[in-house]
Amino acid sequence: AFAQRQNLYFLKNNGQHVKLRDSADYLRIVKEPEPGSELYVVNEHYLDGTNKTIGYSSKIDPPVYEGQYISYFKNDKKRLIGSYQKGKLVDTAFSFYPNGVLYMTTVYAVTVNGGKEKEQRYIKSVQDSTGKALVVNGNGECRIYDADFNMGMERGSIKNGQYEGEWIGGTSIDKPTYKETYANGELISGESFDKDGTVYQYTKVYISPQFKGGMDKFYNYLKKTIRYPEECLRSRTQGKVMLKFIVKKDGSIQNIKVMNLVHPELAREAVRVTQESPLWEPGTVKR
Repeated sequence: AFAQRQNLYFLKNNGQHVKLRDSADYLRIVKEPEPGSELYVVNEHYLDGTNKTIGYSSKIDPPVYEGQYISYFKNDKKRLIGSYQKGKLVDTAFSFYPNGVLYMTTVYAVTVNGGKEKEQRYIKSVQDSTGKALVVNGNGECRIYDADFNMGMERGSIKNGQYEGEWIGGTSIDKPTYKETYANGELISGESFDKDGTVYQYTKVYISPQFKGGMDKFYNYLKKTIRYPEECLRSRTQGKVMLKFIVKKDGSIQNIKVMNLVHPELAREAVRVTQESPLWEPGTVKR
């Protein structure tokens, strides 16, 4: 696969691999490690050839970023400059507006409490698109935008680098669909309201869907259900299939998508056992 010293992948914006360039939103080129390094060189490009990301990864596919990382908007302006460790941002990261003005300086750290590690994010500074300071030394008022800065998603106060007091937000600040109260960056309470006016009270923003009974029962289900494809057994083909799917409100599975490039028989079997899975516990967002 590395006869040309690099791999080329076509991907959609949701990370799904596709086979044809015309079906892709961007390209990923993974090159062999440079001399003296064990990290693969990862370059992603928009279809017009401009840079999307530049970084290093400990894996070929999917990337697990390590070290310096830079991402770009489609206009070739920098979006983010940061550093990764085991696929997670660490130390200080700088994000920018599409016009090139610095938007936010964020510090990522890991704290240990009672033997448990907790990832922390500190918002050190925020500027508006003209460069006017909104948050200085971790204190002030700011807006949080969507990825392409098309609209403001949240608005509230920052104190000592953390969310503090009341925050409002939604798909647009002009029509907020929730409000939350924070203290020292911890969510104290929140309430959301849908288009029918129903109000939901919550103390956790996200509750992820999970297999009923937990992951151990899910693994037992896989052991009992998977039938390894005969063609792959004969050829001693192995691989890890990455799936993306939706857990509906009733716990059923829909919209299963294979996210990486593997042997089609392995992918087909992974989809089959997922489709036949017992009902899951649905997740919630601000509910």
